[in-house]
Amino acid sequence: MAEDKPTVATACMCGCSGCHMSFLDVDEFVKELAELLEFQSSHVIMDIKDIEEVDIGILEGTITNEENVEVAKEMRDNCEILVAWGDCACFGGIMTMRNFEPVEDILEECYIGKSDDESEIPDPEHVPALTEKARGLDEVIEVDAYIPGCPPSADIIRYGLEKLLEGEIPKLDKDKLRY
Repeated sequence: MAEDKPTVATACMCGCSGCHMSFLDVDEFVKELAELLEFQSSHVIMDIKDIEEVDIGILEGTITNEENVEVAKEMRDNCEILVAWGDCACFGGIMTMRNFEPVEDILEECYIGKSDDESEIPDPEHVPALTEKARGLDEVIEVDAYIPGCPPSADIIRYGLEKLLEGEIPKLDKDKLRY
């Protein structure tokens, strides 16, 4: 990590942003964090989506479309340590329920359904193309640390960030994996 304050970027794939909301539940620790690290980009914390080179990259959500793949690869290319935040990023989460149906059937149901009008499936130029399967991050990029939970508790997020600031990869034993 950089010699001065470690830099951090966060981004969200397909998901609910619940992990970022849980992060905001660390309350006073946010003030401490502001003194210990520097957020470079985050769609939730500072509404900056560009991913520049950082020490720590944090991704939440499931990879479900080609845009998610691009963002995940960009984050991996631009960070020293990549953290999967939440069950969706770690394991694929609830979005993987779509893996039981062909993508074409899902698109047909979502965009056309039983409509009698002239609805059509959007062109990938306007809406990112779905990947064949919804996947956790490590099926597409290398992940260095996992902080599971749906969402992970503020205490677990704090623990993970503290370990990273100490120069360690957080390891969650069975006591920290209980909800």
